[in-house]
Amino acid sequence: MKARWVPNIQKVILFMVVLVILLQVYHIYLMGQLEEFKDTKNYSNSVWDDIMQKVRDAYKTDSSGFYFLVPNILGGSQQHSSDSFDLALVTHTTSNHLHNLVQLSERWAGPISVSVFTHSHDAEFALQLIQNLYMCYRHIQLNVFFHLVFPVSSHAKITKIPYHDVDCSEEYSVKSTSQNFVLEDKLKYPHNVLRNLAIKTVAAKFVLSIDIDIYPSANLLHSFQRDVLPSSTVDYRTAYILPIFEIDENQDIPSTKQKLLQNKNIHPFYANVCHWCQFATDYHRWESLGSNEKLEVAYEVQWKLPYEPFFIAHKSSLPLYEERFKQYGYNRVSQICEMYVAGYKFFVLNNAFLVHKGQKKKDKFYSDKKKDHKENKALFQDFKEELKSRYPDSARTC
Repeated sequence: MKARWVPNIQKVILFMVVLVILLQVYHIYLMGQLEEFKDTKNYSNSVWDDIMQKVRDAYKTDSSGFYFLVPNILGGSQQHSSDSFDLALVTHTTSNHLHNLVQLSERWAGPISVSVFTHSHDAEFALQLIQNLYMCYRHIQLNVFFHLVFPVSSHAKITKIPYHDVDCSEEYSVKSTSQNFVLEDKLKYPHNVLRNLAIKTVAAKFVLSIDIDIYPSANLLHSFQRDVLPSSTVDYRTAYILPIFEIDENQDIPSTKQKLLQNKNIHPFYANVCHWCQFATDYHRWESLGSNEKLEVAYEVQWKLPYEPFFIAHKSSLPLYEERFKQYGYNRVSQICEMYVAGYKFFVLNNAFLVHKGQKKKDKFYSDKKKDHKENKALFQDFKEELKSRYPDSARTC
């Protein structure tokens, strides 16, 4: 009888040995996870401390003295070498639309410079969202660097914002129900202050300035560097225009020109709001070109008010945006007007394009839109007169 129990005892002993080994391995795994969690938490704390230190040290303002400008609050020091990129994407936003950065940074695998506007009632959410996006998305951590703009009057309150733990389980896809330009304390959204800050902080030679809810065609960065930059068309005073389209919020953004042209629900940007703002791009001509593997200049267009295309241009000679224009109206066209007077040429690229997620409609603007547009129109008249003094030898006028 004894002999029959021996194998069973050996199996029990073997089972116990294996169990102990497995428990030790699991223990080591849990300890590793705990250490990784501690490292992540420590790193997150360090990131937050860096952000708040830069906010506390804010001293530089815009030309009006109303807004503090805080460049590179996050991401700039971690940025990979910009030597391999001749083109950077620059954009701006409030916390309301910052979630678009996730999809935008997936589409644009290169440097992105984003200026975020906030204020005392919004800053806690905005800064927490910036921290979470940076910590939770590797491509944002590698490619995006953030800047902050806020009213000087908000400084004291912003510096008291406490640390929040990072939560990467949350999906950052829900935006506020607030309309564009509707901000607390009757603040005016300073598009051009934000745009200029984002442009000044990039090292790339060329920039593409777009709004954060606009997405470029796939591989635009690579194609521009490979095909356009070595060509004879490159000039410091050339604007490479990208046709821009609108798509419904719930539709996927087409990646190629072929897919774009197959979608019958897409139409030119601002078609229902300001037809002439994009008319000169000549969409019918662009669509008739078909699709080509090589990105190149297709044709030249003539600028005329109120044409306001989106474009790629060399940073060194590009006029900065006029910062007196805030809220709605003339904030982009004023820059393009100056480019025209300065002697720029405007060329449309054959394959590249942009897509705005959401269709613009006349009845969907905020209540003070007409009032702000009228004020900016008056400013634009003054601005055009100033251009005559800035460019006395130019025969061009707006």
